Parts: sequence; structure tokens; C-alpha cells
Amino acid sequence: MKKISIIISIFTFLLFSAYANAQMQTSIDGVNISSFPDFPAEGTNVSISIESYLIDLDSASIVWMVNEKTKAHGVGMKEFQVPAPKIGSILNVKAIIKASNGREVIKTTAIKSGTVEIIWESKGYYPPFFKGKNLFSYQNTIHLVAFPHLASTVSNEINPKNIIYKWKLGGKYIENGSGQGRQSIDIQGDLLPKNLEISVEAYSQDQKEFAMGSIEISPTEPSIVFYEMNPLYGIMYNKAIYDSFSLYKTEVSLIASPYGFNSNKKGDNLEYTWSINDVEQPDLSKNQSITLKRDVKITGVSNINLVITNAQEIMQRAISSLSVDYREDVQ
Repeated sequence: MKKISIIISIFTFLLFSAYANAQMQTSIDGVNISSFPDFPAEGTNVSISIESYLIDLDSASIVWMVNEKTKAHGVGMKEFQVPAPKIGSILNVKAIIKASNGREVIKTTAIKSGTVEIIWESKGYYPPFFKGKNLFSYQNTIHLVAFPHLASTVSNEINPKNIIYKWKLGGKYIENGSGQGRQSIDIQGDLLPKNLEISVEAYSQDQKEFAMGSIEISPTEPSIVFYEMNPLYGIMYNKAIYDSFSLYKTEVSLIASPYGFNSNKKGDNLEYTWSINDVEQPDLSKNQSITLKRDVKITGVSNINLVITNAQEIMQRAISSLSVDYREDVQ
């Protein structure tokens, strides 16, 4: 028992000493200085602020200096803005605080520029010559590429291949997502539709230069767009067909383009359920296209409905309808 008491006493003493020492360290000047954003792009404004629970900064005289040159001063001037420097250079910002009781405190911080841009594209299917961005549909795989801007000197930006990257998804490091030159990564969308919060840390080999970039990507539903298959020109991707189609030819073929679906090379993971006037057409279950023929003796409107489902990714499903006009006066 005596040994235990001695150990407890020593531990208590050490704990008290550490606490007292920590209190002394934080109360040396009682002022904190911070800047935002943490990783500014060159030329963007950086906000620098000071705060204190021991000094009344509202009544204090504050002088702001950048690289030893006075840039601003005033009573209660707790915030200051400065443009971020060129990549590879440093701005040394100093706040000289003179409290109303005559006490003077000096706080400094260094401002450096460094950014990481992230671009992405979905690996879901989009037709040839599609001019828009491939959107991120449910359960798509997306490809991300980081473009860092880091430099040790103004004229020497670091080669992206020599930078070390650490990718995160939802705030957690991605397995096998770190390493030198790991500039790109593929991420599979979750089964449950939710936004992907992706970030990447980039730093030099000597860890003196560092930056971070982040992006949030929202998933969308896949969709179906119809196009005419012209026997002479092929698929008319320049003219999408929505809602209705007038059949003035003897015969026409329409193809359904599964926007955003994960399609393998054969496309046999996609199932097509065609219905004409609410009657399912099981013989077309593997057909991406449908051929319509006009009978001059029959006029009217037929309603075509299509459901595309992905047999491997259950969240990938889309429905589209089209009314086909067979009336005699259609030209």
C-alpha cells in the first residue's frame, strides 16, 4: 500500500507540474493569431486575425506589418487582409499589440501560397461526341486527377510526379490512395446515394511545401435518351428525341442511349424492358433499339415505354416514355 501511495503521489505531482507548465506556456502572452484560408491561391485575399482572453484587444493599439513594412494600424484592429504571395515566396506578417495598460505583445505568422485543383469525370456511359460533362450517376466509378501548385522558389514549381499525395474519402484516408506521384485515383460510388466528399493532401518530399484541395460531388439518376438510327448517316446523335416522335416514314429505328449507366464492353449487364401501349414486349428484353413500321391503314398514337436496369448495380435504373404519332396528316 505504501508503494502504491508513493506512486500515486509522484504521478499527481508530475501531472500537476505538466498542467502548471502548460498554463504558464499559454499565458505567456495570451494572444492567438490565425489566417484563413489555410491554403490560399496566389493573389487571393488572406484574412489574418488575432484573439485573446487575457488582453482587451478592442482598446489596444495594433500595428500590422508585412515583411517588416507597416501596412495598417489602429485601435482594436483585430483583423487584417493581405494578398497571398506568388507561389514559392513567403509573406511574414507581424501584429504588434500595445494594450491600454502599456503591455506589448508581438505575434507573427507566415503566409505561403499553394493550391490543389481536383478535376473528375464519371466512367458511366455517355454517347460519342457528347459535349457535356459526364455526370456522376448512382454507383458510377469516377476518375479524379489532382493538379497541385507548389514551389520552393518563385521560378521553380515542383513537378507533380515528385509530389506525395494522400487521398481521403469522407475524411478517411483511402486504402492504397497515398504515395509519390499518386496524382489520380478511381472511386466507386456507394450503394446508398450520397454526396462524395473527396480531398487530397499534397506535399513536397522534404515536407516544407504543403497544400490541400477538396471537392464534393452529388450523384444523379441515370437517364434514357432516344435517337434515330438513320440507314445512311448512322445514329443521329445531333438530334435527341424527347416525349414525342412523328413517324412519317414507312419504317424507322430508334435507339435508347443509357446515359450514366455502368456498361461493360458487351453491354449484357443492362436489361431493357420495352412496352407498347402498356403491353410488355419480352422479345426485346436485350434490345437497345426498336424498329417501328407504319401501316397506312392504321392511324393514331402509340405509347412506348422503356425501363433500363443494371443487373449488377441495383441503384442504376431509369424510365423513359415516348409517344409515336402514326396519323395520316403527319409530314
